[in-house]
Amino acid sequence: MKNSSAALFSIKRSSGAFSLLLLVHLLLSACGGGGSDGPSPQSPVQATAVAGIAAAGAPLAGKVHLCDSSFKSYSSNSAINLDGSFSIDTTGMKAPFILRADDKDGNPIYYSFARTPGIININPLTNLAVAVAAWKTRTLTPAELYAGHTASDMDAVSDAVIGSSWNIMNSLQPLLALYRAETADPLSDCIPVNRQGLDGLFDDVSFSVSSDAVTITRKDNDSTLFSSSLSGLASAPDSAGLDTDNLPTPKSYPTPGNTELTLKVEGNLPQGTLIRKVIFTVQLPLGISVALDSSDGKGLNAVENTALPIGAAAGSNVYPAPTLSATNNILTVSMSSVAGFGAGDFIKIRCIVSYPSLMAATTPASFTVTSSSLHADINGNQKLKDLTIVPDKFTPLQ
Repeated sequence: MKNSSAALFSIKRSSGAFSLLLLVHLLLSACGGGGSDGPSPQSPVQATAVAGIAAAGAPLAGKVHLCDSSFKSYSSNSAINLDGSFSIDTTGMKAPFILRADDKDGNPIYYSFARTPGIININPLTNLAVAVAAWKTRTLTPAELYAGHTASDMDAVSDAVIGSSWNIMNSLQPLLALYRAETADPLSDCIPVNRQGLDGLFDDVSFSVSSDAVTITRKDNDSTLFSSSLSGLASAPDSAGLDTDNLPTPKSYPTPGNTELTLKVEGNLPQGTLIRKVIFTVQLPLGISVALDSSDGKGLNAVENTALPIGAAAGSNVYPAPTLSATNNILTVSMSSVAGFGAGDFIKIRCIVSYPSLMAATTPASFTVTSSSLHADINGNQKLKDLTIVPDKFTPLQ
């Protein structure tokens, strides 16, 4: 079974590499403008940014710093958005890059590594992968690598970080399988902050990395789940370090509502441009609402899984939770997509219809999108024009 899981992860990595190259091409073709002719196959647009999600269950709050591989290293930084997304322009900088996420007080928290510009996350598993790769390179810590690396150090870590991540993920297969994350790539997958997959894992366990060891513990009882030396993980998976008799129980989030409203984007995007941030409000008809979370005492935040990105937008972040106006049933949704998506169906809203006859009488036209704002960047600076969000389908949940 272990070999089968490893094979799945290997297959995922191969297909993921192709997907990443495609996403990088689309991701950063927008940076080149998007004229009528667009790039030709003979002159491909080069990626010029590193973007991803910085989170450890909840989004990190602070800044992401990036340092390149130049002889005299250049660095840049970007604030982490509310949903954990970030983007750093790497124009004129030399790959590969090391990244560091700081908290709001400027204290380093996690590290990550980008072999090229493109989609790269920062989370506890990327931090561990960099720690293992840096130890293998020259027994460096991630902090030492960031502060005083040579170009050869960066090239060596670039060669080692993928294998290090593979060893880590294969060491944790039984744990990852509980969260349906056994084939995930913590470095370059889209990892929305939705308490599922790797994000759910980060909610339930904590990672402690020292100069030559890692310990993973359960947050609910502080018991040790996994321990290994970095040197061991640098050479091979260490499945013996996982206590399979002490695995946590992932939280279950039910499907709210009894119907789904599908919304779509209509209009023409400039060539080479994708949508990466959307904020919209939708008026719910009388007798239709959404399930609300009253744990904060206000009861205006929607519960988990109320808004689900779909199609090319799957993997996007809906964060913070959608909110419902108590006075006029207007639902506000904010969503970001590091990879980006185009026109068409992009999100489903799970609604509660109060009585059967209303179910039959309600159509997409019963809902009204009262405002919308769409952007070509996750920071919300590049506003897109001539696009609208419209209700497309209204169907009962099976």
